[in-house]
Amino acid sequence: MNCPECLARNKTSIVYTRSSVRTDMGFTASAPGPGGPHLHDPNLLTESFECDNGHRYKRETRVACPKCDYGHGEPVITILTPRAKFQPGVTE
Repeated sequence: MNCPECLARNKTSIVYTRSSVRTDMGFTASAPGPGGPHLHDPNLLTESFECDNGHRYKRETRVACPKCDYGHGEPVITILTPRAKFQPGVTE
């Protein structure tokens, strides 16, 4: 994975996953029809990342339905406020 801020600035970086959270709403498949049931999972996966240049961002995605276009869109990426340069293994 590449940091979108570093890509825009033509820099290289190492990206670290900071958190990964998935909502837990129940859902059921639609009634069987032509082509089988649709799986429109309303749950959202939110992952946050930080690169070694201090850039932070989050990515939000949904599980794609195999029968239609639901959930096949591009993930939503939000740039977060940067911190001081990230140093793995150093506690703050």
